[in-house]
Amino acid sequence: MAETARCRLVRYLEHLTSEELKKFKLCLVDGPRRGCPPRGRLKEADRTEVADLLVTYLGEKKAWERALSIWEKMGLRELWERARKEDLGLVPASVLPASSGERNKYRERMRNQFQLMRDRNHRPGEHELFQHRFTQLLLLQEYRYKEQKHHELLVQGWRHAKVMEEKGEPIEVSALFDPDQNTGIQPHTVVLQGAAGIGKTTLAIKVMLDWAEGKLYQERFDYVFYLTCRELNPLGMKVISFADLIANDCPGLQAQMTEIMSQTERLLFIIDGLDELKFPCNEHRYDLCKDWKQERPLSILLSSLLRKTLLPEASLLLTTRLNALGKFSPLLENPRHVEILGFSVSQRKEYFCKFFRNEELGKKALDLVEGNAPLFTMCSVPLMNWIICTCLKQQEERGQDPLQALKTTTALYMCYFNSLTPDDKNFMPQHLKGLCGLAAEGIWEGKLLFEEEDLRRHNLEAADVSAFLDMNIFQKDSGCENCYSFIHLTFQEFFAAMFYLMSTDEEWEKSPDFSIPDVKELLEEYSENDASFLALVVQFLFGFLNAEIASELQRKFRCRTSLEMKSQLLEWVERERKRDNGYSCLSSEDSQDWPLLLYETQNAEIVTQALVKVKEMGLMSFRAYDVLLNTFCIKHCPGIQGLSYYCDFDAPHAVWQDFMSMVSKSQYLKELHLRSSALVDIDIRMDKLCMVLRETNCKLEELRLEWFKVPCSCFQYLFSAPSLKRLHLRNIFLDDNGMKLPCETLEKENCQLETLEISCFNHFRVYDMDCSLPENQNNLLLMGTCLQHVMELLCSVLAQQNCKLQVLRLEEFKVPCSCFQYLFSAPSLKSMHLSDIILYDDGMKLPCETLEKENCQLETLEISCLKKWLDSFLPENEKNFFDVTCFQRVMELLCSVLAQQNCKLQTLRLEEFKVPCSCFQYLFSAPSLKSMHLSDIILYDDGMKLPCETLEKENCQLETLEISCLKKWLDSFLPENEKNFFDVTCFQRVMELLCSVLAQQNCKLQTLRLEEFKVPCSCFQYLFSAPSLKSMHLSDIILYDDGMKLPCETLEKENCQLETLEISCLKKWLDSFLPENEKNFFDVTCFQRVMELLCSVLAQQNCKLQTLRLEEFKVPCSCFQYLFSAPSLKSMHLSDIILYDDGMKLPCETLEKENCQLETLEISCLKKWLDSFLPENEKNFFDVTCFQRVMELLCSVLAQQNCKLQTLRLEEFKVPCSCFQYLFSAPSLKSMHLSDIILYDDGMKLPCETLEKENCQLETLEISCQNQWTGNEVGFFLSEKEKKLFPKITCIQHVMELLCSVLAQQSCKLQMLRLVDCHLTHRCSQNLFSALICNKSLKDLGVSGNSLEESGIKLLCEALGNSNCKLGTLRLSRCALTTACLQDLLPVICSSENLKTLDLTLNLFDDEGIKLLCETLEKQDCKLETLFFFQPDGLSEESRRALRNLESRKSFPLIVEDYLDVEDYLYS
Repeated sequence: MAETARCRLVRYLEHLTSEELKKFKLCLVDGPRRGCPPRGRLKEADRTEVADLLVTYLGEKKAWERALSIWEKMGLRELWERARKEDLGLVPASVLPASSGERNKYRERMRNQFQLMRDRNHRPGEHELFQHRFTQLLLLQEYRYKEQKHHELLVQGWRHAKVMEEKGEPIEVSALFDPDQNTGIQPHTVVLQGAAGIGKTTLAIKVMLDWAEGKLYQERFDYVFYLTCRELNPLGMKVISFADLIANDCPGLQAQMTEIMSQTERLLFIIDGLDELKFPCNEHRYDLCKDWKQERPLSILLSSLLRKTLLPEASLLLTTRLNALGKFSPLLENPRHVEILGFSVSQRKEYFCKFFRNEELGKKALDLVEGNAPLFTMCSVPLMNWIICTCLKQQEERGQDPLQALKTTTALYMCYFNSLTPDDKNFMPQHLKGLCGLAAEGIWEGKLLFEEEDLRRHNLEAADVSAFLDMNIFQKDSGCENCYSFIHLTFQEFFAAMFYLMSTDEEWEKSPDFSIPDVKELLEEYSENDASFLALVVQFLFGFLNAEIASELQRKFRCRTSLEMKSQLLEWVERERKRDNGYSCLSSEDSQDWPLLLYETQNAEIVTQALVKVKEMGLMSFRAYDVLLNTFCIKHCPGIQGLSYYCDFDAPHAVWQDFMSMVSKSQYLKELHLRSSALVDIDIRMDKLCMVLRETNCKLEELRLEWFKVPCSCFQYLFSAPSLKRLHLRNIFLDDNGMKLPCETLEKENCQLETLEISCFNHFRVYDMDCSLPENQNNLLLMGTCLQHVMELLCSVLAQQNCKLQVLRLEEFKVPCSCFQYLFSAPSLKSMHLSDIILYDDGMKLPCETLEKENCQLETLEISCLKKWLDSFLPENEKNFFDVTCFQRVMELLCSVLAQQNCKLQTLRLEEFKVPCSCFQYLFSAPSLKSMHLSDIILYDDGMKLPCETLEKENCQLETLEISCLKKWLDSFLPENEKNFFDVTCFQRVMELLCSVLAQQNCKLQTLRLEEFKVPCSCFQYLFSAPSLKSMHLSDIILYDDGMKLPCETLEKENCQLETLEISCLKKWLDSFLPENEKNFFDVTCFQRVMELLCSVLAQQNCKLQTLRLEEFKVPCSCFQYLFSAPSLKSMHLSDIILYDDGMKLPCETLEKENCQLETLEISCLKKWLDSFLPENEKNFFDVTCFQRVMELLCSVLAQQNCKLQTLRLEEFKVPCSCFQYLFSAPSLKSMHLSDIILYDDGMKLPCETLEKENCQLETLEISCQNQWTGNEVGFFLSEKEKKLFPKITCIQHVMELLCSVLAQQSCKLQMLRLVDCHLTHRCSQNLFSALICNKSLKDLGVSGNSLEESGIKLLCEALGNSNCKLGTLRLSRCALTTACLQDLLPVICSSENLKTLDLTLNLFDDEGIKLLCETLEKQDCKLETLFFFQPDGLSEESRRALRNLESRKSFPLIVEDYLDVEDYLYS
């Protein structure tokens, strides 16, 4: 009989995985609706039902065509091609045997036999449909090595689940008998192996039932027979024919047996539970049976079937535990081994949902388990899933909330053991104690796999552990070199904890386990050394304190929890609690997870005793399980005063209700901080919180809410709570719930708030809003109505005479201009901070007469406006919010406040504000203002004249002034009519006013900061001569010449009081910043005039300037005489300067007075953006002559006996060789860093006799020569006449000869020497390394970037081997070292007593060299502690593995393996 389309569809659908079947249904629903099966019926349909629905609604032909098109669309190419070929007759379809009637009866009988399943704790008549409960298992066809097994036993929780799923390519049940992908051979024997409870029998029954229902192997097997070894055991020696054996349950098959056995290749025999066989099958090698009709003992028949002597062409599907596989392996012929790993994460979720028949309840139950790593690990075992689900279901049946009643980890482990062992199971105490001792020893030694020698050491033989092998607590794994192990590390930890229960102090010293640390040592190791490997052992010990568990241990294992151990645990808790945070604080970030440990006891008396002195708690919940732990601790903490609680998931309503009930009942709770990262998805139940705050017995004084959705109507309760003094609402979502705010409630003046902080959630709306907010709440942030309601309520509060609010913070808020009259005139407000606000005009007039009462009590005011995400944040009708009118109205009001005689405002901060020039007269002359910070402001001219006569009263009280202007986003920020706001006129007017203030004798301004400002040269006379100014920082300024002469005679009064001066000029975005008429602002004339003025100041005897910083400045050579000889200057930093020759001679006789007081000097020159920075007439500024003149002057300074210069840094400098005699012999210099320098020979001889005086005081010397841009780019850096000077090899040799002369001195103090990219020759290396032999001071040597080769390394080895050499650090990166170099170097390194750090980064070692390196450094006598190594190319995987092993075994702190790390390292 030909196969029907329905059967063919079922056969092909069987090849789809669960996920592919879901996708198939989705494609079916989303396709053409005409004739398509209903969505509701498809959703829960299995493969057979899907096929039936397709044929019913579409007919056989169209159903098959629709299935083909969907498989092609899903990308199932192989399945589609196979089906299409079968459709075309290219592949023969399966044909049912003639006796299909009897076969169908057999299938029906098997279906009835296996379709129902019963739980272990089922009631009479209670059963479940097998297909409704069954969940797919994770199967793996791969051999696992010992290391893989070790790793699997070790990891927990999600990491364990990930390891399980990443072991290899999973295999589907439908593909168990498919040909091997590598050999093409089709297996006839498949062994399903796995631990007890992992689902072997369930999977075997699933195969049988699916075949009987026509879902599996229809094209391959005509008959499938199921034999369970548990039922075969009583028939062990019975004489029977194989035909009678398989027809035992279906007598009707006897008549068809000959026909059935005529096609043995189409037969499958499932033999379930080989490990349970009680009779031998491997003793009948020479007495086997070949005839299925012959009567023989069952053991012989079974042995013959396994050995393929009987029915050799039939297929076998065997199930067995891992530990029993060894004795059956010799019987099997080329078997395919498939391991059952249990459930993946998605399969665990599926099981939970099926068990509860409620997806929501199943998901919540699994969420609880996910938070408990040991339980989640055990959930890979289906039996453990059943235990957990059964426990939860029993709680539900008792009318209790299953989510609130999940048992502890210890309790569930006990439940697991009870399910595996009958009550009459007896354990020999000595065997149990031996097993526990083995577990404890393994925990301490990090051992997970045990050999028979380990068992014997604990008085155990293989026979002694048989009871535990049967329980599947302990296992013998033939696949891992016949090693024993616990089924997982967590079980080993459980028995290790039991070991401490079974050993008293009296017994301890007498026992063979005396080497295992006792409880006291266990707890000390866990707490003091952060021994995470003991965490679960300690958790189980706390679990044993539970009365029910202690009773069960006594009954089951004859273990008793001693009072002594309980006392030790409680003493340890008290001691560790004091050590972590004192007695008063409990935090989830403590070294121990206190909530978990205390919850494990389930003992209120113990927990209360442990927390009796706790006053504050900081707890976090990331899973539902965490909520149970934390709530348990909070409930039993009698004196808690402060609670900070972070929740990272959607808390159930019942949990939130219980939590708030606890808050309302607490007599001592003063501070509550609630935070959630789940945004508005979390149901916060603000109404419940408000009810608690209204209660008269509520003692809360401080409330912090973060990431909450807050309805506007709740603010009346938040503002009027009778006990609340501090309210902080951070990153909240405002929601208009349509309720009117009853302001009359607030008129009772019962607001007790002293501090209020509100920030709205806006700052990443552009990126995250769509996924953060539900569809119906996308307008929450755009509803100005919410913010306006809150602001009206707030202003009503502030207007109360009895208002106590002193500190107000609003962030990311829309604030109408009219509110500022209330904000500025609030009688109680001392400090106001408005951050990232959006100003808008609500059309209401500001009644300035209210402010005339001079009742503003503000002392600190900070306002910053928000533009950065304005365009995407504001709707179209609010695009004018950031208009200049709003700013002008607020500034007018602010100036009115500042003009009041009774004004108390001392600190003012404005950020991203538009400020009219006319306001500065009020800002500078405010009688109370001490500190003013205007950041990223936009200056504009409002046409009003600045009445300078107001400033003549000299009433400016400012001590600190900071102004920075905003250009970075000007074009997108200003409308077209305001594009001229940043004109030079505005800056000039403000600077004139500022200079007028500074000229006042009574001026108190001590610190001045100007950033991104246009500063005219003429102003510097006032800036430098201000009588009060101590510190001036001008950052990214633009100098320009306003044509006014600098009256230097003013400076002759020597009244400059500056101690710190920093000036940096701005060129980086000059072209886009300046209009065409100002392109000449950065001319050299401006710099020269400022430098002349500065030098005049420095020459004053009364000058106090100690620190000078100039950045991106043009500096003439002639100025250095003043810079070097300034009597007060201690520290000078000239960064990215451009040297030029102004033609003036340097009067060196001035320097002979030896009055240079500099202690630190740093100079770096700027070439990187020279071409775009200098005009054509200044292209010669970077000439060598400039450098030579400065270096001559510097050497003259260093030669002075009274010179105090200790630190010298020169970067990107041209240095003549002749200068090094002065650099090396300077009497004061301790540290010298010459970076990216260019050495050249100026023809002067180096007088080495000067150095014979041994007066070199250097302790640190670093020299790196310029390599980065001396190649093809040298043309723009060096002139033609200079190309002959650079880079002559004689320069290096001269300097090295001089350096070696220094190193040879007996009194040499040099401790660190770095010579990077210095082109060292063989002669240089010889001199350097020879000098090391007699030098005892050098501790750190770096010669990176120099090609040393073998000859140089031999010289270095000779130096390192000398007893005088004290080098502790040696850096040889990029030295072209080969494996031959390593052969010379490594023996010396190993024998060195001093060398601790070695750098071999980026050399030329091959695999042989890496092998030699690793073998040498692994030696015990090698003292090396740190190795830097990286070689990007040429290493095999074996070499890389050797390096990783070296790192782990030697515990090197760093082996560089990432190129970015190397970059960071090389330039650090």
